[in-house]
Amino acid sequence: MKAEDRNTPQSYYHFDDAAREVIIRRYDTPTPWLNYFSNGTFHTMMSQAGGAMAFHKSPQIWRINRYRFFHLPTDRSGLYYYIQDKNTRQYWCPTAEPAFTKPTKWHAAHGLGYSRFDAEHNGIRAELLYFVGKYENCVIWNLKLTNLSKDKKELELFAFVEFGMMEFQRELSWICYNKHQVKVLFDNKLEALVYVYGVEMQPKPEETPLVYFAADVGLSGFDGDRDEFIGPYRSESNPYAIERGGCTQSTLLGGDPCGALQVSIILEPGESKCINTVLGTAMSRDEVARSVAHCREGDFIAKSFVALKEEWRRHLGHFQCELEDKSAERMVNIWNPYQAQRNFQFSRNISYYATGTFRGTGFRDTSQDVLSQTPIDIEAARRKVCELLKQQYSDGHANHYFYPYEGWKPVDRLHSDNHIWPILAVWNIVMESGTVDYLHEEVPFCDGGQGSVYEHLCRAIRFTKAHMGANGFPLMLTSDWNDMLYKVCREGRGESIWMSMFLGFALPKMAELADLIGKERDAAEFRSFWQEQRTVVNEKAWDGEWFRRATMDNGQYLGTQQADEAKLFINTQTWAVISGMVDEERARNAMDAVRKYLDTDLGLMKLWPPIVKFPTPQDPLSHYNKGCGENSSIFCHANTWAIIAECLLGRGDIAWKYYSQLIPNVAMDRAGAWRYKAEPFVYSSNLFGPESDKFGLANNSWLTGTAAWMYVAVTQYILGVRPVWEGLIVNPCVPSGWKQFRITRVFRGCCMEITVKNPLGVNQGVKAMWVAGRQISLAGGPLVPAVLLDKHASTEVVVEMGNGVEGVSL
Repeated sequence: MKAEDRNTPQSYYHFDDAAREVIIRRYDTPTPWLNYFSNGTFHTMMSQAGGAMAFHKSPQIWRINRYRFFHLPTDRSGLYYYIQDKNTRQYWCPTAEPAFTKPTKWHAAHGLGYSRFDAEHNGIRAELLYFVGKYENCVIWNLKLTNLSKDKKELELFAFVEFGMMEFQRELSWICYNKHQVKVLFDNKLEALVYVYGVEMQPKPEETPLVYFAADVGLSGFDGDRDEFIGPYRSESNPYAIERGGCTQSTLLGGDPCGALQVSIILEPGESKCINTVLGTAMSRDEVARSVAHCREGDFIAKSFVALKEEWRRHLGHFQCELEDKSAERMVNIWNPYQAQRNFQFSRNISYYATGTFRGTGFRDTSQDVLSQTPIDIEAARRKVCELLKQQYSDGHANHYFYPYEGWKPVDRLHSDNHIWPILAVWNIVMESGTVDYLHEEVPFCDGGQGSVYEHLCRAIRFTKAHMGANGFPLMLTSDWNDMLYKVCREGRGESIWMSMFLGFALPKMAELADLIGKERDAAEFRSFWQEQRTVVNEKAWDGEWFRRATMDNGQYLGTQQADEAKLFINTQTWAVISGMVDEERARNAMDAVRKYLDTDLGLMKLWPPIVKFPTPQDPLSHYNKGCGENSSIFCHANTWAIIAECLLGRGDIAWKYYSQLIPNVAMDRAGAWRYKAEPFVYSSNLFGPESDKFGLANNSWLTGTAAWMYVAVTQYILGVRPVWEGLIVNPCVPSGWKQFRITRVFRGCCMEITVKNPLGVNQGVKAMWVAGRQISLAGGPLVPAVLLDKHASTEVVVEMGNGVEGVSL
């Protein structure tokens, strides 16, 4: 490894867009840079250095191996191969970690659903691929070794995984008893280790799988006891069994479990050999035998990897673009939809930052994640929303988060916004599909009975309508989207101005859905409620330069010019525009305040100035340090709404500034790799703000609502392609320097090839549109009518911008 400046991003990585990979040049990234593998049942997260955690369905109760969050050494344990030269006894790892001896040549690559490592040391080249395929519930370790030297090489290979108690929380509390109830057995017939987790009072013993660990070649040794393989006062860096000459054939009936497989091979000069190891789950001994036998079939590995690549090719093919800005093009085409799908799958459950112990599936989190998946996998979106609506009660409110596998009691904390989010998801499903059948699908309520999807949404609106405050805004209840605001409503009287604006976005969508199925009375009710909220927002929320955020229990407004702290909040400015409730002058003034006071050139702060002693030094609104988390950090999720708001105002240069400055590799370039720290290929939840001593530090990467909303912001508002009932709107809002770009968008079965030309350099405005060579009327707006589309064919669309909003000076 070269001893390059740790703050230089280029010393760590580069992108290979053709392969849809990020190539990592150094194993010692500032934080673990993770990837996720999954087939929907078996999952693994893995870092660039081989640190990893695998789990079956749920990381709460069925995690397979230990991963030590926040402990030193960083990023342990993982799924490791050790390569030992039998003559010199020296050993190393293709993943670089954890062995003390490092490869002389090394790089890693994260791809879509897989990670690979290419390393050389002492005349041996190791090419190691990890992925989870569709055909078996296992993570595959595909190792190819090549002898680059002129000498015969005798090698000992050791594949190692440290098993843990499947229930992480119970492990922390009761390991002194539970460790005596686990087993690691060796199946002589299968030549495989089998880990059995069976402890008293576990939540779902009948659904708890067996874990198997096997190779497709003959073994020369194995261990199931961690103490025997690692030894005392050692770690994964220097296992005793490797240094003493091999595994001990230990099994385990109580203690600290592991899986270690030893394979002896000989490589002649120039010779290559492949060894495949699988770590998987099955529900019975017979299923273990069947699965292991399947994994050992000659074409299994290649077939599984081809299927994985094809799956992601189809997934990403629903939306692709060609842009002049290659960082943006890469995010739109590859990494943003990839990250968004993983959020859709895992919610906020398990990452380097989140221990996977309590979050489960967030109701509002996943409702928002659905927005990114609807254009790509509408059936998955429909299933997910039904799963969410089962967490709604018959009065209309919903659980905050829940546990679809664990059987635990859901967290029923009553946020004012939770139950409203599915309205956006369902509206998008209906617009994307062009049918209303989904509205009639029956879904149970959490407390009994059932109703149609449409009825669930109606009850959500009516629950909010029944919980209004004295000023006419919805009651905050225990908080709204901004969790920190629970302190303004502890006595039950605090109101959320943002919720009024959020309703301003949701209610017209509900009215449209009602119209589509002939519910005229409901539609009138929703429009009337919208008008009521519009009136109160305009009469009571405006503070002269921006919109206030909330009212507190004592009746005072939060987010005013008169305050010393927390004067300005981003959410009420952006959603005032998104809601369509305010006039253009106020909308522009509010967003000008955002630009003036909240922009840092690394992103927009969530609020300003930071909170230290507001409303009292004894009980401040937040205990977050200045510039951190909820307290004046750059909250990336909320930044997405500023992008959308500026697009709605036609200010494409500003929208682009806000979008482009948060592209992860761009933000890392500006902040420096050591300051930014997180992955340069996926979004983070927040960056520390300028009031922090670590301004620019990215935090909580991968699993964040930023991913879904950033995808919505760039595809539907900057690039301007979004569905409505009548067809597909193509109304970009772009920087004035963009002269032409292309989009491929699959819509209702038709592959649309869209070319957008901008000869006059305007920000927004469509002058003319052609569909399949025929110019169409713009009387109904820049819309590709659904009636012109053939779902069995491709359709060319040409859009000429002009007669619109000209670029603004930055």
